Amino acid sequence: MVKHRYDFDGGTVALDFVNTVSGMRGFEPREHLLGWEELVDWARQAGLIPARSHPRMIAGALQQALRIREALHDVVVAAVDKRDAPAEALAEVTRWIADALAHRRLLPAGKGRYQMQFDRDDNPLAFLRPVALDAAELLERDLAGGLVRICEERALGRCGWIFLDQTKNHSRRFCSMKECGNRAKQRRFQQRKRML
Repeated sequence: MVKHRYDFDGGTVALDFVNTVSGMRGFEPREHLLGWEELVDWARQAGLIPARSHPRMIAGALQQALRIREALHDVVVAAVDKRDAPAEALAEVTRWIADALAHRRLLPAGKGRYQMQFDRDDNPLAFLRPVALDAAELLERDLAGGLVRICEERALGRCGWIFLDQTKNHSRRFCSMKECGNRAKQRRFQQRKRML
């Protein structure tokens, strides 16, 4: 079976996690995390789990991961749209980030050196702890700077992917020029052709 190759165009691992749904939520979304294996595969491709490790599955872990992902999506979209986040979504994201912070420890890393590391425990979603800290930074820093955007194809109901605009002049409009940007270019070309 060919595994799905995830796109990592979000600019941060937190937005790449949110973007594991293609299309538009609420209007023909395409879920890519259909089971535990897909979640683990995404985490491997994101570099969160070594290729050979495989956390054991606990009932409900996938549903919890999807609930966290959707809550993060709702909080980010609300911020981009300049409105208050849904209270339940914000509470879910806050719990997730607080849990990740509670499992971070300062450990010796050689003579006079230290390194922050996450606890190694039996939580099957422990590999999402770095994603939670990335989400915290995104929510606190990047959203405030107005650098988080939603693909322009959203206006046509075609794409709802979110990305961090890291271009020099902050003019990025599409999640990917290869997909949505190219589609928009073709549409403009066809419109000009019809006007002639």
